Amino acid sequence: MSHEKRIYKRINEKVQLSYRVIQVGAGQLYIPKDRGEGESQDLSEGGLLFKTTEPIPLGTRLEVELRFPDVKYILYPKAKVVRLEEFNDGEFYEVGLEFNQLFENDKELIIEHIQKYGG
Repeated sequence: MSHEKRIYKRINEKVQLSYRVIQVGAGQLYIPKDRGEGESQDLSEGGLLFKTTEPIPLGTRLEVELRFPDVKYILYPKAKVVRLEEFNDGEFYEVGLEFNQLFENDKELIIEHIQKYGG
């Protein structure tokens, strides 16, 4: 039996993104690079999952730069790392983000995008 915790609809979405570390998670010994890039795997109004070569510790706060093809400007949500999964002995990582600061206009654009491409 699945215990799905998600409350927002997610869509598979491949969008290039970049991020800037605002604050490393408490008690973490590993310090990630200040900036990095990745590609989203899925997206919801509450967060996203992306693939990157850099492991980003749980609890780390990021500012993310998202550029959607159908949106004329760049979105800069702030988010917290809530999932980190390693693949192929560190070849790449999947990082789950929960948006925790998102302008209302940006949230509306994300919702519209999800409705448009989510079927």
